[in-house]
Amino acid sequence: MPAADDDITPPDPGDRERRAAEAESAATANHELRDAALAGVRWVAGARIASEIVAFAAAIALARLLAPAEFGRAAVALAIVPLAAILTFEGCASSLVQRPEIGREHRDSAAFLSISTGIVLTILTAAISPLLAPIFGDRIAALVLLVSPAFLLASPGCVPRALLWRELQFRRLSMIEVAGLLAGSGTSVGLALAGLKAEALIGGGLAMTGITSLLLCLSAPIGTPRLHSREAKDIAGFGIPAALAGLVHVGFANVDYVIMAARLSATQAGLYWRAFQLGVTYQEKVSGILLRLAYPVYSRAPAPEDVRRMHERATRLHATIVLPFLGFAAATAPTLVPWLFGPAWNGAVLPTQILAVAGMISAVLTGYPQVMLALNKPRELLRFNLAIFVLYGAVIVVAASGGLIAACIAAVGAHLLIFIGVYHFMLGRHLGVPMRRSLTDVAPGLCGTAIVAACGFPLRALLEANDVPSTAVLVVVGACSAIVYVSTIRIFFTTAWDDLMLLASRILPARLRPAAARLATPAAATTGGP
Repeated sequence: MPAADDDITPPDPGDRERRAAEAESAATANHELRDAALAGVRWVAGARIASEIVAFAAAIALARLLAPAEFGRAAVALAIVPLAAILTFEGCASSLVQRPEIGREHRDSAAFLSISTGIVLTILTAAISPLLAPIFGDRIAALVLLVSPAFLLASPGCVPRALLWRELQFRRLSMIEVAGLLAGSGTSVGLALAGLKAEALIGGGLAMTGITSLLLCLSAPIGTPRLHSREAKDIAGFGIPAALAGLVHVGFANVDYVIMAARLSATQAGLYWRAFQLGVTYQEKVSGILLRLAYPVYSRAPAPEDVRRMHERATRLHATIVLPFLGFAAATAPTLVPWLFGPAWNGAVLPTQILAVAGMISAVLTGYPQVMLALNKPRELLRFNLAIFVLYGAVIVVAASGGLIAACIAAVGAHLLIFIGVYHFMLGRHLGVPMRRSLTDVAPGLCGTAIVAACGFPLRALLEANDVPSTAVLVVVGACSAIVYVSTIRIFFTTAWDDLMLLASRILPARLRPAAARLATPAAATTGGP
């Protein structure tokens, strides 16, 4: 009888070589993706910093030109501006980014669908705007009618945006984003100076959408709007659930503004809007850097395991960068808010401090929709977004009866429940990321931010008690917070520190990159980077 080993087929040398070649190809693809992502960060971060400086200056000017009540009235209509981009792009063109291959028929069908959708939604929004008057009042209904062309303005740029994302053209996209934001900010301030009130904010949103769409069309082919049934079906199969998920997400992001506008006075709604901007939305400006990169980069990843590694690292880096700013905002809000926006906004101080906690939770969750889309799970994302929309809306409706502060506390609690849901139902189930892993990833930023808050609150109170000017208070607290935070990360969280230094070595000017490399830990220097 032959030995048992004789029945075992010897390894095929050709198979080993093939597996080795595949592994090498995957490693090369991951390396190229990392380089593309880091190069994208350089451009997107630079564009974001430049544009947000101007936008923040415009926000300060508008806060001093317009009363809080005007922001409360505009909040409902302004929700339509991001909704216009999401419904036309996600529903009609986002599949062009995710598909392995696309042809002219796909581009033409996507162009037809996006423009048709823009026309229909513009007409529909204008038609339903009078129905809002009994709920919100005639003024808000008129503002919704005014903003209705946003859908039509956004639609031509959908296919060009998808093509630029597909090619990872982050430099061009960043320049377009800057130009659009500058146009919107300048328009709002100009209209406010001319005497318009909430209408100035709507005009800025329309200008930003129109200029962005125009520049996208000049940068990439829009395609010939023509319907091809088979390709349109492919696009709709991905785009409809993706668009509905985006619709629900925008609803989630704005349902509290709508409820506050309906249940509380316009002034209280405006104070809540300002506090939410400071506590949650402004951190999303930084998150926007990750969001611009996440979907196209994740979509090009060779395997789900690569998506998981990239997302875990992005979460750690993002939390490490964003959380200390929210801790600083919470500690200095009694000084920061009136110093920036004027004494009329003093009522937003405590809401800002409360909502900064919601901002921290939101920062940790940044990017999970892009993960789900890259994994081709738009329906799962839609179901989850619908669930959190219902949850969040119900919580705010109940809490709003208790007033502004009760609504802010409820928003924090709802964000905590959403955090648990994202890791249990989304990232844990579809990507294998357990919740304990998320806590590990955010530990550097969270611990450092806790120390910043522990130092910042008493230091700010001490300086104000001694009549130190507001500017000096902010400078001293900011400098001390930065020193404490950087020291904490450098000493106790070397992996997060090396991530920061790697990022700095890629986005800083060439003459400063060696300094960032020298600041990395010896282990990172030995391995060539974390």
